[in-house]
Amino acid sequence: MPANVISLDPYAKLPERYRIRAEQIRLRVEAINGLMKPCRSEQIGDAVIRLRRQFRAQPDTEASSLASEYLAACRDLPEWAVSETANDFLAGRVESHTGQFMPTCAEFAKRARWILTPFLAELSSLRVEASKLIERAADDQKRHLIEMERQNPAVRRRVAELTDAFGAGSPKHQSAAHLGLSADRQARLDALKKPRQIASKIGHDTERKA
Repeated sequence: MPANVISLDPYAKLPERYRIRAEQIRLRVEAINGLMKPCRSEQIGDAVIRLRRQFRAQPDTEASSLASEYLAACRDLPEWAVSETANDFLAGRVESHTGQFMPTCAEFAKRARWILTPFLAELSSLRVEASKLIERAADDQKRHLIEMERQNPAVRRRVAELTDAFGAGSPKHQSAAHLGLSADRQARLDALKKPRQIASKIGHDTERKA
């Protein structure tokens, strides 16, 4: 039997709606990973040139070392994030930047990573959801089986029998008739009971007020 006939994908045996969600997650993760592809060094150099045309150089900074510093700080960033970061500095959208000097490589990289934050957060959330799909499917299966058991006539009859058996073994309140007392004996016992007399205080209260 060919090895590819048996799928090793743990999501392949899940119910349909979970397989669909797993495929959606896979496609979205692939799309985000595609957006995170590191840029080329030339693209970082282009962003540095754009910034140098508009801003003054940082004091005590050599132009020869500036490009290498930017390259070291931004080599793992995607091209679009580097370009957007340069646009933000040039458009004055970075509040901490005065708009006079070139941003340092650390400032530039920090802004670029801030732009990436929503995508990285989504990627983390998708991975957590994917890891719990199998657990959720198992819980749904358990609930489905329990509901089927509850609807089974044989199971319902068995539960009713157990309930009756439990009730039969519990102590019950017994009246005097169940204690073996005859009617005559019960009447004599009732005659011995002293009736409770409640003295009225209405007359006494009236006399005191008078």
